[in-house]
Amino acid sequence: MAKSVPVSWHLKGDVNSHSFTLAGAGTADLATGSTELRLKIMPSLPEGYDPALSHMICNFTLAGYAAVPEVAVSMRDAIDTKAFVRPRRHIIITDAAGEQVTRLEALTTMEITEAGISVTNHMTGFSRLPSAVSRVMGEEYLVPGLGGTATGVARYAVVLEDGTVLDGMTVVPYRFDRQDVEVTPARRVLADQSCEWAAADEITLRATSRWLTLSRVDETAGA
Repeated sequence: MAKSVPVSWHLKGDVNSHSFTLAGAGTADLATGSTELRLKIMPSLPEGYDPALSHMICNFTLAGYAAVPEVAVSMRDAIDTKAFVRPRRHIIITDAAGEQVTRLEALTTMEITEAGISVTNHMTGFSRLPSAVSRVMGEEYLVPGLGGTATGVARYAVVLEDGTVLDGMTVVPYRFDRQDVEVTPARRVLADQSCEWAAADEITLRATSRWLTLSRVDETAGA
């Protein structure tokens, strides 16, 4: 497959009892580990939900596949043409008092063909962020399972524009179609995360990732 791959990306959401879609196209650069998605919002986003969180909520499968693999066995080695997030991915974001301000669940299917990569997401739950997201900081840890499975766990800080700092955690149950491949325990380091508004109903998501082998310190910290 070419290093720069076209991507079709679609999310159907039902958040705060508000139905919407976030869909469009972009590219995944397998040489640099970067992804860029230009997405249209229809009809509107629910109040209290910010797409700047997408890098830590919905884009794990694509970003993990695109990430530069500085490990022995990466997600790319475990995927032939399909990968899934099954059962549902869980996202919990809490405030300083430990109260949940966001609780979401999502399913993902990613298919790889000669034409490119197709990603579909279905998300439900609630999100009541008190203000817009300024930046998100965190990493994903990947733990191998049996029979072509692995679990990703991401811990991250969400800094809002009003100065509030929230604590986020996403748990991702991956299923790969190469069931005889066991991925290397790893952590995915993110850089250059951004969510730019091109219009009132259009955003561009960008991020760059790479997989690093877990050190003894990392394994202890993640336990």
